[in-house]
Amino acid sequence: MKISFVRGAYLNNFEGQNYPRGITGYSSLFPIDSCVPFSLVKLPSLADLQTIFFLNKPIKYIANRTLGDAQVLFGLERHISGSAIVHVGDPHYYYSYQAAKLRARGMIKKLISTWWETIPLNNESTAAKKRIKKYTMHYVDRFVCYAEKAKQCLIAEGINENIISHIPLGVDTSIFYPAQIKKNKDFMILFVGRLVEEKGILDVYEAFKQIVSNGEGVALKIVGMGPLENTLQSLIQKDNLQDRVIIENKSYQEMPEVFRQADLLCVPSKRTSTWEEQYGMVFIEAMASGLPIVSYSTGSIPEVVGNAGLFAKENNINELVTLIIRIIKTRDLGVKLGTMGRERVERMFDAQKIAATIDKLYKQL
Repeated sequence: MKISFVRGAYLNNFEGQNYPRGITGYSSLFPIDSCVPFSLVKLPSLADLQTIFFLNKPIKYIANRTLGDAQVLFGLERHISGSAIVHVGDPHYYYSYQAAKLRARGMIKKLISTWWETIPLNNESTAAKKRIKKYTMHYVDRFVCYAEKAKQCLIAEGINENIISHIPLGVDTSIFYPAQIKKNKDFMILFVGRLVEEKGILDVYEAFKQIVSNGEGVALKIVGMGPLENTLQSLIQKDNLQDRVIIENKSYQEMPEVFRQADLLCVPSKRTSTWEEQYGMVFIEAMASGLPIVSYSTGSIPEVVGNAGLFAKENNINELVTLIIRIIKTRDLGVKLGTMGRERVERMFDAQKIAATIDKLYKQL
């Protein structure tokens, strides 16, 4: 059974590890992560120009208003024609539109689309983008939602619940696991994510600064890249916290050890008019590693984390501080939350079990 898994520039192993090994992936020339557990074909894409020439904004602007999206995969039709199943990313991507046109002509048997979105009628910012999204949705045989919140969003957009499958993403629990012994002397707060305002990194830093001024022995590790890195470096210098804060960029293969050396994960994502935390793999990785979590109660975070974390109201930095200090001072609480998180991942977010579930879905279709 020929199964084509199309993800363009956003192909990555965080998602890919949850899929059967016998599929063939299709990406742009420069995807997020080529280290996936199945065969991979790289095709040229307009999205590659964003990476090569750092033209993200102009390419995106022009593509959104002409084609509808920059994620064209040149030659994709030739590769995926004759597939029993083509599984694309969200319907607003141009490669999904390419696959939908093949489905309309009977050149592929079934079309599956993943659906991450949790905000109804989003990704319709231009007439062209809305056109390819709606066209693709018309030809999708099955939607796969990783979060229940995404499923409810689809239903709000008029999709019949009978063709929606809610299958969460997970992690490899043999790679992400709790540490036996912590090496760091100070209590280590960890942030992992893009260094952008909506991920809450500035809120984390401000909360950390207040905790330090409270006399607590804490350190902050920030793992990620983004436009706020220079701002953060300036703040760290101004506040003379160079010996307590580190900013790093790590590969996915290095992340399990990063989690094992931390004591708490804090990623307080915030909502914008067009985005909220749709899932948050970092929370699952942290739970698998036995870490307690402190975050804002936004997007799909409460659904993913459940009772393995503590939640502050959005934008309430003082409440973040209170919750983090509570875990610092009550180590048994941190251990309890971490243990509950690990059990939750083993029960609900084991990538090997999820791959078997998705393989069963493919065979049923």
